[in-house]
Amino acid sequence: MTVRAHGASRLNRFDRLAACAGIVGGSVIAAGSVATAVVYRGAEGERYSPLNHFVSELGELAHSERARAFNLSLIAGGACFAVFMSGLATSRPGVLRIAAGGVGIVAGVAGSFVGVFPMDHLDRHTRAAMTFFNLGWIAVGLASLDFVVRPDRRFPRALAVVGLATVAAFIGFLREVRLSTTPDGALDGPVIRPAFWAMPTLEWLTIIGIVGWVTLVGAAWLRAGAAATEFAGGNAG
Repeated sequence: MTVRAHGASRLNRFDRLAACAGIVGGSVIAAGSVATAVVYRGAEGERYSPLNHFVSELGELAHSERARAFNLSLIAGGACFAVFMSGLATSRPGVLRIAAGGVGIVAGVAGSFVGVFPMDHLDRHTRAAMTFFNLGWIAVGLASLDFVVRPDRRFPRALAVVGLATVAAFIGFLREVRLSTTPDGALDGPVIRPAFWAMPTLEWLTIIGIVGWVTLVGAAWLRAGAAATEFAGGNAG
């Protein structure tokens, strides 16, 4: 009995660590994005807008005043996402959670490398970013599907709706990238930056979606853990 209790205690501690990592990582990325965007001035002196600027432009050392702070937020956020997804994988039985966790860990590491290699190192930056985008929606989709097919009071099925919306944003962004990529692999954009540009707008929706999904899942996870601890304490009393 003592061994089982100790094992459960360690698992609960890792659950809390993973849930907190998700919330902290999302908060760091959100704070880094806002703090960098408010002082951003582009090559033509324009202010930053998520409607026509890519996420990675905030980390471009040549033009973004707080690029290093933003890139650090991506490095930290990506690492936190990897921890979050590994914890989610170990907290539930089944094949889906293992697949979601494995894909999510790689996506998180790739997200960190987006910060390690900002736009100033375009080839490596593009490889890291596209790895994140191509795997991120799969991780979120598999985990959200798992919430539906394997009900768990810690993770309400409503979280799957947020996950589905996030997946849709990812797929929409990747479709825009594919349609705008030339045969030689270059991204074909407008000569003059329009007031509204679908591709960067969809990119921002993917980031907002995945940060929101992780934060909501992490919060639900922590609430369920607190409720279980309170219930166990009441029974012990």
